[in-house]
Amino acid sequence: MLYNFDIEGGVLRERAEQASDVTALESARWIDLVAPDEQELALLNSMHGGWLPDIEDVEEIEASARFFVDEQGIHVHSLFLYQSEGRHRTTTVAFVLSSDQLVTVRDNEIADFRLMRMRARRGWVKVDDPFDILLRVLEQKVENMADNLENIHRQLENVSQMVLEDETSQMEEAIDRLAKLEDNNGKTRLCLMDTQRSISFLQRHLRNDVERRATCLEMQHDLETLMTHTNFLFEKINFLMDTAQGFINIEQSQIIKTFSIAAVVFLPPTMVASVYGMNFRLMPELDWALGYPFALLLMFLSGLAPFLYFKYKGWL
Repeated sequence: MLYNFDIEGGVLRERAEQASDVTALESARWIDLVAPDEQELALLNSMHGGWLPDIEDVEEIEASARFFVDEQGIHVHSLFLYQSEGRHRTTTVAFVLSSDQLVTVRDNEIADFRLMRMRARRGWVKVDDPFDILLRVLEQKVENMADNLENIHRQLENVSQMVLEDETSQMEEAIDRLAKLEDNNGKTRLCLMDTQRSISFLQRHLRNDVERRATCLEMQHDLETLMTHTNFLFEKINFLMDTAQGFINIEQSQIIKTFSIAAVVFLPPTMVASVYGMNFRLMPELDWALGYPFALLLMFLSGLAPFLYFKYKGWL
């Protein structure tokens, strides 16, 4: 899918009709490619001679491969969060910024870009040039990650009540939810760290632009605050995970304790039954009329004695 935008009167506007030729694309100020097909790739590559980055190159983690400048302009490969099949995942978006155009290439639909399109349709995105568009996308990314962390915190509060207050809750379910929250928080932290690197790289190209440098500094401050919040969430997740596992261990210990006591209680009756189950010829109780009830009584008393002793000691 290909989206393209113009800047009209300092406001970002999405074109009503998608561009279908090179001339129309060259006049766009922002071109956004989402999982492009062969026709769209050929159209974009024809503009500057096959400069679009490959997906394999976009996913490289080395700084030299993610942030660089060449004849096409400034290249920034930034990590974004998106949801798929109910789980948070990460994907890399390639930004190619020239003096008169911003091109973004990505494989997945991302909430940050979807929200940018919605805001552009309503005329809410104030920009002067493609560099401003890039900064607005990164600002939207930071806002969404902040919202995601708030959502994680709210879900943690629910899990905390489940673990610490609800005696009927299943600890296995709590651990499963905590594992998903830990994964979400870890991926959010990874995106925050990558965004810090992206903004630091852009700041080197804004040495004489006071206003945009101030915008970058504000984003860096927000990112540092969010990084601190992820540390707090990690600590809370670990605490709740340890607590849930502790409750599971206590429950298992109670079960093992019950089995251990039952084994000790039934050991003397078993011994009595074993004695009277011997096939010796001379056993006085064999000819005794009360031998059978006597054996049953002896088995009962031998089992009752350790049970009363455990009760007396407070082990039951």
